[in-house]
Amino acid sequence: MSTQKNETMDASTVYTMFEEIKELLAKQLTAMLEMKSTSGIEPSATSTPALGSEDGKKIETLTDKLDTVSEQLARPLRHHHTLDFMGNRALIALVVATTAFLVSLWVIDHQRRTIAQFRDNDLKYRYIQMRGEASPADILQLSNVFDFNRNPDSIKIIRRQVEQYEKLVQQQAENEARARLNASEAERLNSEAEEVKKK
Repeated sequence: MSTQKNETMDASTVYTMFEEIKELLAKQLTAMLEMKSTSGIEPSATSTPALGSEDGKKIETLTDKLDTVSEQLARPLRHHHTLDFMGNRALIALVVATTAFLVSLWVIDHQRRTIAQFRDNDLKYRYIQMRGEASPADILQLSNVFDFNRNPDSIKIIRRQVEQYEKLVQQQAENEARARLNASEAERLNSEAEEVKKK
């Protein structure tokens, strides 16, 4: 039984006891008034009904009960708190939503780390391609800069070198293509000139 029910029950029991005591005292008062009116004698403490009578015994037992209940109420209450997860759908929904949110945060962080690792691996590959070869010492140095002792300044320098190299390679390829195009155009013009001379 919960403490709240005990408090409610005790309060209602106390209230009932007070009402019974009030009724018994009212009966005693009316008995004393009847005694005064019939005999004309002023009732005194000696002429009131004794505690040994039926009403007196009831008052005495009710007073004893009242004392025990007041002692119980004076004791410190111990509160027992329970959580009923199955009865509260809003709490279940909140727990599920929070769990889903935390799992999604973990997945996003994991994906961010994976993408960063792919980006680093791509830059390492492009750096090795720029150098044309890679010795075990070069690979160890790259692993040290990118993984073991991550150095953002060195990574920026490597990125600039690789981007500059790729830009130069692209310009060289465009120049070679232009030169081939110019050479083929010059050859075509020379052949046309030869044909015109022959006519």
